[in-house]
Formats: sequence, structure tokens, C-alpha cells
Amino acid sequence: MGELTTSELTTLEYSLDELRRAIVGLVAAEMDVISNCAPWTVRRLAAHALDNQLFWAGLVTGSEIVSHHDAMAAIAYEGDLAAHAVDVTARALAIWQTDGVLEQTLATPLGELPGSVVVDFPTIDALAHAWDITASVGRPVDFAPDRIPAITTVVQATCSDAARAKGLIQPVTSAPSDATGTERLMTLAGRAIPR
Repeated sequence: MGELTTSELTTLEYSLDELRRAIVGLVAAEMDVISNCAPWTVRRLAAHALDNQLFWAGLVTGSEIVSHHDAMAAIAYEGDLAAHAVDVTARALAIWQTDGVLEQTLATPLGELPGSVVVDFPTIDALAHAWDITASVGRPVDFAPDRIPAITTVVQATCSDAARAKGLIQPVTSAPSDATGTERLMTLAGRAIPR
């Protein structure tokens, strides 16, 4: 993906790369596995994750690419899911890279917010769903240690009571005593850590 100059966009790019890799790495036998977001299958979870990226990107463009309702319905994408993931993540990143986006005021489910704040939501969404997808098939992603500080900042900004009240973030779960840095962040995003 392209060169970026701001911390927010750099972290978004990393998160979209993680989501793309998680989906592209799936094999056919894993598509119908029940995910950690039961009763959704891994295929439905992946479709939900990609639709969420288009929902957030639509806020930037001022047009509804995918409605929040449709994204939350997790309708399985029946085509080539890997190719779809490559397309959606590239498209979402290109929209967020548009000049002036971070300075714009955007209408969101949390009210009007600057793009520099809103960008954190597709970032945590991509990271959490990359983890969900990979954990569901038994090989949870571990975020790069040098990315943990920036991801921590995003988690602190997005995993709030206000976001939980709007259904954007799940309630906090318990972190096992031996949890990795990635797993601790995912518990703040409402993910249960399997042991």
C-alpha cells in the first residue's frame, strides 16, 4: 500500500494489511467454521469486517457505500473472498488517504467528529476482526511489537463507554495472566481469549 505521513493513517494502513492478510490466508475448509462471533461462520465474519470498512469509508465520502444495518447483518460474500478483501482494503485506504479527510467533520453514529478521531474506528475494527478471523481458525495474529504503542492509543480512544453504548465496541473481557500484548488489547475491545 502507499506511503503515508500521519500516525493515524499509518496505523490504519497496518490494520487494513492485517485484515487483508487474515482473509487472504483462509483456506476453503475454514470458511464454514463457526467463528468466535457465533453463530457467524468465518466467511460471514470476514464479510462483516469488510462491510464495516466500507461503512466507515462511506462516512468520508458522504455517501452510503454499505449501510450500518447491512454491515451488521454479516451477509456472506459468496464470490472470491480473498480478491474482495484486497479490493475493499485498498479502496478504504485510498478514501482515507484523500487530502483533508482527517481535518473534515464527519457525521458518525457517535455524532459529528473530526476525521482524525473517526479514523480510529475503522482501525480498531480492522485489527479486532483480523484477530477474530485468525483466532477462529486457531492461529491468532500477534501484532508487531513496534505497533503495540500506536494500537494502544487507538484502543484507548475507541474502546469507550460511549462506543459500547452505541454497539460499536463490545464490553471488556478478562485477560488471562499469561496474555500477550495483542491479547490484552483485544480484551479491551471485548474479545474473549481462548486457552
